[in-house]
Amino acid sequence: MGINLTCPECGKRMSFDLSSTAVICNHCGHKRGTGLDERAAEVRAKGPRPNISIANESAINPRAASLFYTAHDQLYQGDKEQAVQTLQSVVDLEPAFFDAHLWIAKITDDEKLKRDHLSSILALNPGHLEATRMMLVLNGRLTAEQAERSIRSEGPVLQKAESPVNTATTTLRCPNCKGDMTVNEATGQAECRFCGATAPAPRRDTDAPDLLVAALLERRAESVRWVIGERLLHCNECGAERTMAADQLSMRCPFCDSNHVIEQDALGSFTQPDGIVPFQITREQAGALIKEKLRGVTERVKSWFDNNKVSRATLNGYYLPFWIFDAMVEVTRTRIDNNPSPDRARFVAVPYQQVKQSAAIYDLEVCGVKSPPLAMTRQLGDYDMKAMVEYEPTLLAKYPAQIYTIDFDKAALEARSMVSNTMRSNYNRRELSDDNNVSINVFTNIHQMTFRLVLMPVWIAALVEEDGDHRMALVNGQSGRVVLGKSEKRQR
Repeated sequence: MGINLTCPECGKRMSFDLSSTAVICNHCGHKRGTGLDERAAEVRAKGPRPNISIANESAINPRAASLFYTAHDQLYQGDKEQAVQTLQSVVDLEPAFFDAHLWIAKITDDEKLKRDHLSSILALNPGHLEATRMMLVLNGRLTAEQAERSIRSEGPVLQKAESPVNTATTTLRCPNCKGDMTVNEATGQAECRFCGATAPAPRRDTDAPDLLVAALLERRAESVRWVIGERLLHCNECGAERTMAADQLSMRCPFCDSNHVIEQDALGSFTQPDGIVPFQITREQAGALIKEKLRGVTERVKSWFDNNKVSRATLNGYYLPFWIFDAMVEVTRTRIDNNPSPDRARFVAVPYQQVKQSAAIYDLEVCGVKSPPLAMTRQLGDYDMKAMVEYEPTLLAKYPAQIYTIDFDKAALEARSMVSNTMRSNYNRRELSDDNNVSINVFTNIHQMTFRLVLMPVWIAALVEEDGDHRMALVNGQSGRVVLGKSEKRQR
């Protein structure tokens, strides 16, 4: 229907004024709006139209791409319900179209529908940052404000605690006679030294490891990360207070000898272990293994030039924290013929051949402490993770444990390097037909990493040699593998 140009005042014909977008009668001056101003105001209130594009549109079904843009037209017009329906048609046509799944999760009010579509993305791409962030909010691990901060933030600010931090502890006392607890290494159960009462048998750990990308997003959402110098232990038995080093997870009260395990500190500065691998090597066995290693050929040769015989030693068992990583990777192996011969050119169409394969690597172990040094803990060899049980403070009744001083994000960098080196070693093999003109390149793309924190059994020996040099020795408390450190002069 057109605009009526008859003036209601004088009956003459009116005209359209472009500058004011109104209809004006030039005879009597009557002015009437056309509604264009109101519509323009509505458009301005909506804001600029979002610039939506598809990153790899050529790989998307054309019909699905067209519907994707149609859904955004509907969303711009305010019809959210219809936009969700259109986007659902998109994913029906193109199930691996991540952007369509993501937009449904963004605009729907149905929590189940959000979760279904986010799960569809993460099933195909576990490292998808935005989908992971939204899922963490749905699961209550992040608030909406924290999720927003994880996008803008470069990470938490490190702040040093100026005084010892209060801790909450568990006292390892028998519930029947209040006697001291220990661990029976034959059964793996905590038991009372006096009345023989036993704690429930430790159960196998069944909790799923945490996704590295999720933990990193949580870390970025933190505003402050505390650096602890000392913690304050308040003994629940005698009431005495004593400071303890930041790397100690358990210790005995020097006044009443009660055994305490830290549950948490006031600043929430560390994570409890997920599991623990029990000791299988006794102190006597560990000592014998170290002596055998010292009698080896290499050590005898060293004694020709230096007096490295041990005059005295201490040997103690500890649980050291290890970050255990699993990784799902895509390995690209490229075989390059750098100088193809004329004869070979007749049979080889291209100077390189590229093959992609999926692979998995499990139980990569990165020690979470700086002392003993990583150069030694790397040589302890693999632990059998099938022996791991769920962590319980009572399992520390016999041997003390340390808190990690290398956090999971730093340990993950070491694990990534280990993954790349392992895949390069596995896939860098040459074929019988290869010659010196052929080179092999291996590239590893990590799709997903998971991790957990496990306490591992280690015997630590401090050796003093006859010439006064000091030396450290480590024994894998499960396998018995021995690692000898270098002899060092005592620091004056």
